[in-house]
Amino acid sequence: MKTIAKLILFLCIAVLTLSLAACNNTETEPVATTTEEEIPQQEPPQPEEPQAPEQAYEPEQDETPEAAPVATVFPDRLSDDLYSFMFSLNGDIFTLPLAFNYLAERGWTGHNLDIETLSPNQFSISNPITNGNQSLNVSFINTTQNVLTFEESNIGRIFFNERDAQSGTEIIIPGGITIGSSLEDIIAIHGEPSSRRENAFEHVLEYSLDTYTSITLRVNIESNQLSEIQMSNFLAHEAAPEFEGDVPAAILAYQAPASLGDDWQSFIVRLDGDLYQLPAPISSFIANGWVFVDDPNEMVAAQSTNVRATIRRGNQVMRIHIHNYDDAEQPIAHTFVTRIEFSHHFAVLPIELPGGITENSTLDEILAAFGEPRRTEEGSMFTTYEFGSGMWEQISIAMNNETETIHSITVINSPRSLN
Repeated sequence: MKTIAKLILFLCIAVLTLSLAACNNTETEPVATTTEEEIPQQEPPQPEEPQAPEQAYEPEQDETPEAAPVATVFPDRLSDDLYSFMFSLNGDIFTLPLAFNYLAERGWTGHNLDIETLSPNQFSISNPITNGNQSLNVSFINTTQNVLTFEESNIGRIFFNERDAQSGTEIIIPGGITIGSSLEDIIAIHGEPSSRRENAFEHVLEYSLDTYTSITLRVNIESNQLSEIQMSNFLAHEAAPEFEGDVPAAILAYQAPASLGDDWQSFIVRLDGDLYQLPAPISSFIANGWVFVDDPNEMVAAQSTNVRATIRRGNQVMRIHIHNYDDAEQPIAHTFVTRIEFSHHFAVLPIELPGGITENSTLDEILAAFGEPRRTEEGSMFTTYEFGSGMWEQISIAMNNETETIHSITVINSPRSLN
């Protein structure tokens, strides 16, 4: 029995010895472990050696020049002319349109002005800007052919109200008008506005030069104080080269009429005290105190008409038609005025026609002087009476249907030639 036990023990030891030997002859893959210090450090990227630029193809450039930056004027004093679009901001005098960077240099900033963009010929509605506790609202405009951020754009409009004034901002416009000025002061300094309306709370005065070029003043009825100023000028014109040619002989030959007369088909008119006979050289209006709104050196093609011209006397802006009767192109300054108007929406100036017809005449007085109209057009607000041989030789008078008073008088005489 002891012999069998010893045999079994010997066999177990032999098996165990063989197993250990087998394990020592087997190769196993070690498990890779990595610590942070063992992560190989990469060399930082080195800048590439500069290469000589290849000659790239350059497409032909558009001959239309890029819009030049706005030439900002910093005058010594504030103009008295409302249509100069000058204003004083905290003692600095600016002119609209104004590059925003001039305000940024003085500490004015706004939200996301370096991110928000404007496409070419686009403008924003209203954007608040601040300088510490001071506030102001502006509209940005992009007059270039590139996409610009707001901070790269121009300011074309400013909004200034009582709250801005209370924040410490000070804005003064021509004539010394500012928040708190009275209605009487505004009218005394700048005259009657181009248009005027009222609601239950305020008088709204608009002095308009053209589309997007105007000044709107809101006067609180209860306090009789100016509560808001809105000044807009989105148009930055580059002056045309000065014309160096001779004045056409037809302009030099023109003589203003000595009297109004009784023949309304003579197209003589007394406008703001001065006599003209249409067509009349635009230079005769300038000599009587009118000023150009358009560039007087802008050229008009030979024997052609410009129907979007404007001139101004004081704060009154008159839309006119001009015609170049010469056989060569001429600047606006060498053209003839073929259309003038009195209008409660634009030029509110005294006007008198042959037969004693004025802006205060009644319909019965008009019919007695001119006879039956060639054409009558009835509208919901106005009824228009046209007298004359056609649309290019006529006097047109629009009567307000509600008040039965004259709303506008338009005189047109645009013959094909001056012969």
